Amino acid sequence: MKIKGLLLGLLLLMGISFGAKADTYFPYPLIPDSIHILEKRCDYLARHFWDFCDMKKAFSAKAKMAQEFNVYISVLTKATPDSAIASVLRFNKALEKQPADQLFMAECAEKLLYGDSAEMWIDELYLPFAHAIASNKRIDKASKARFVHQEKLLKNSLARFPAPSLPYTTREGMTGNLDNDSAQVLVVFFNDPDCSDCNLARIRLDADISMTELINEGKAKVVSISLSEPTPEWKEAVASYPSTWTVAANPDADMTIDLRMGTPEFYIIDQNHNIRFKHLNIDQVLDVTRQLKKR
Repeated sequence: MKIKGLLLGLLLLMGISFGAKADTYFPYPLIPDSIHILEKRCDYLARHFWDFCDMKKAFSAKAKMAQEFNVYISVLTKATPDSAIASVLRFNKALEKQPADQLFMAECAEKLLYGDSAEMWIDELYLPFAHAIASNKRIDKASKARFVHQEKLLKNSLARFPAPSLPYTTREGMTGNLDNDSAQVLVVFFNDPDCSDCNLARIRLDADISMTELINEGKAKVVSISLSEPTPEWKEAVASYPSTWTVAANPDADMTIDLRMGTPEFYIIDQNHNIRFKHLNIDQVLDVTRQLKKR
């Protein structure tokens, strides 16, 4: 994030006003003095951030718009979720007849909220940007293809929402589906048998006393899904995986569920089949199981 834009944004949040010579691309709204709570101030800014920006002319200087967009995102991350998402929806609505500009803003959002360069992934905030591009008929298919895929993955993978249908083939050669796996705590372990980190995570999960006890008590279940074809070679590679686990393969799992972190990656699904946690590493999974044993 540009330091200049960030500092200006932070000063705004603190209630400091700027004169006509403020070094911003367009005038920022002034927050009423009656609003004192930081979150409420951010809600106000989220609603009015673009009020004095002429969208028809502003994109003649895309670098400056990108810098202001950085400030905008910093405001949204401090606002209430409802205000932030409503602001993004209004912003994209204002740009829907400017497809090139809307696409540029979505690419900026991708860098800040979704991609490898993002300081943090905020899926609920990024999803409206991906959806806006995916649904805009003025944008060609090639330009929107990446966003269409991202929208699908995020809709399937939002925390607190139902886990997606995900078919697989077990090491016994049977077909199954994540839809039919249930437990108070369902741990889904996405892996590659040739990955050393995956094998270390598998060993640690198998050796964890709390997880073993939860499985024996019928409170937990582990489903191991390799991003591999269920070949004889794969079956041999996973033969030593615990007998108490469902061990399966689906080479296209990352086309259905968000596996941006690569493997190993863990999801935890609750007894209502909602995604409780995602993008966990083995340390976080073991911490969750130990907390459950204390209850």
